[in-house]
Amino acid sequence: MSTHIHNTGRAPLGAGTGGFTLVELLIAMGLAAVVAVAGLSLYSSTNWSYKVQSEISEAQQNARVAVDRLAKDIRMAGFGLPQPPFSLTIGGQTLTSPVTPSNSSTAPDSITILGIGYSAGTLQAQTGVACNSEGDTMICLSSPASDSIDKFFSGGTFVSDRKYITINGVEFLELATSGHDQSSRRLKLASPYNLSMDYDDGTPVYIIQAITYSIDTSTSPCSTANPCLWANDLTGLRGNYILAEGIEDIQFAYGIDANPYDGKIDYSGSYTTSAFLNDPSDPSSIIAVRVNVVARTRNVDTKGLTFNRICPEDRSGDSNCTDNKDGYRRRSLSKVIMLRNPRQGV
Repeated sequence: MSTHIHNTGRAPLGAGTGGFTLVELLIAMGLAAVVAVAGLSLYSSTNWSYKVQSEISEAQQNARVAVDRLAKDIRMAGFGLPQPPFSLTIGGQTLTSPVTPSNSSTAPDSITILGIGYSAGTLQAQTGVACNSEGDTMICLSSPASDSIDKFFSGGTFVSDRKYITINGVEFLELATSGHDQSSRRLKLASPYNLSMDYDDGTPVYIIQAITYSIDTSTSPCSTANPCLWANDLTGLRGNYILAEGIEDIQFAYGIDANPYDGKIDYSGSYTTSAFLNDPSDPSSIIAVRVNVVARTRNVDTKGLTFNRICPEDRSGDSNCTDNKDGYRRRSLSKVIMLRNPRQGV
């Protein structure tokens, strides 16, 4: 018997199945490298874009915070003050108007706001004591002392920078530098002041504040890399504090009401933004403030891109500002703020 072996043309089982040639392997590796590079490039671009948008959003938020906090105090300029002319000395500065501008065309402006009002408690009559009534030369405050009388003292000593007060924003008074009784919650008025009317218990008393706003680059955490909008309370009630970080520039312009005095911003011809003055000659005539805030990103662009600076108001002619590009992105906000307590007479 003979055995026949038929050739089917198939390779033996397990021979050469599932493998790649060297060329195929190189091609696969090349494709994988291309995909990896593309993925890395996409990730890098997306991550860069995310960081840029995050920093821009932070700058926008800083600008909003700065404008809102400035607006809150500027609106209260003149609160409780006597009619001009007047001269109040607070923190070593002599102030003669609700708004005191300090203008610069080559650097950030600063501004000092007088008025605002810091709550110092309420009135409370005392049996057998002449206070809180018409003609009296003394006011008595309510207890507890920590919420009222103590705000006028530091270590038991009367703070002269807090001697200007207003009762309910209606009557301006000056306190004497001595003659007070802290333990009994009594404050003596300076001569020739006396109360013009009888006051009910619970009537609020406010300390007249003076606060200067400027750009700071030297007080931690502020620096040239992280400029801050800085507030300096000349009365010492709030101390020195940061309103917002990342604020590179503040510029102010002022609407005045001087001729004629009619409660409206003075301008000739058609009303335009030029009706606002950068450095008014009579600050007591200011009835509106245009605030310009420039905020910048925390870091320079990582790709080395450069950007124009934002130079509002009279800095638009400052070549040191307009001609200097750098890697910071910037956002700006502008807002016109009307004073709630402008002068009420010429």
